[in-house]
Amino acid sequence: MLALYGELDALSAPELARTLEDVLAQPAVRVMLDLNGLRFVDSAGVSVLIKAKQAAATNGQVLVLRRPTEQLERVFALVGLADWLAVED
Repeated sequence: MLALYGELDALSAPELARTLEDVLAQPAVRVMLDLNGLRFVDSAGVSVLIKAKQAAATNGQVLVLRRPTEQLERVFALVGLADWLAVED
């Protein structure tokens, strides 16, 4: 499980992308991102989550987004990802 805090934006997204690439290279079947500490996500952050979900699926893994804030749930719904991303309360 990775817990994310602060803002996931154009400045921080590349670091998360590198971390997720390393994590998804491990033999874990399920990778969980706790999003409750995120205050903001922009399109760069959403893009990282989409690419990570696709990479996990390719590897036979599951990427789960845990405890998204209301703001994040609105963003996911707005861009049509609410049903596609695996989200847990």
